[in-house]
Amino acid sequence: MFAKNINLISEELFYALTGALAVFIILEIAWPGVVLAYININWVLILWLAIGIVILITKDNST
Repeated sequence: MFAKNINLISEELFYALTGALAVFIILEIAWPGVVLAYININWVLILWLAIGIVILITKDNST
């Protein structure tokens, strides 16, 4: 049950970070420097990748 909760939270965070990265990329294309002045996208990408790995590790293989 604990792994199922971790998987559910990880999936929601993964979806949120994917949407945030898409928005950040669009903003950077439209106005160069507007996102990079405030947010280090490298840390967002590392967190996105780590959560993706957690999802793969905690995924229920019975389905």
